[in-house]
Amino acid sequence: MNEDPFQKFDGEQVVPLEVQHFVLERIKSIAQLEALIMMRNAPDTWWPSSSMAERLYISERACRAELEALKEEGLLAAHQDDIGWRFRYAPADGELRDRIDRLVYYYGKHLVVISNLIHSKP
Repeated sequence: MNEDPFQKFDGEQVVPLEVQHFVLERIKSIAQLEALIMMRNAPDTWWPSSSMAERLYISERACRAELEALKEEGLLAAHQDDIGWRFRYAPADGELRDRIDRLVYYYGKHLVVISNLIHSKP
């Protein structure tokens, strides 16, 4: 496996450095990335952590921890109601929204590269 997480093809970056840095700084797991993408695709939906856990095939406890981490990164909003915690896509600003859009674009084209970046973290 390549030790350099910034993968290149013919000397060129496969995924722009800005996107790679965003992944390395803000996305800690594939579960976080998949949750973020699902929420981005339904931005007005408040997702119960139990529903998201089912979609990610992880426990609700693990899912809530992943979603809380995304909230701390300024990517999601959260609130608690009668049935538990709910989360919604809510980047803190337009720059974050643009970075997420670019990440989703490149993830669709270079899934392995993005996945390797996430798994390259110590």
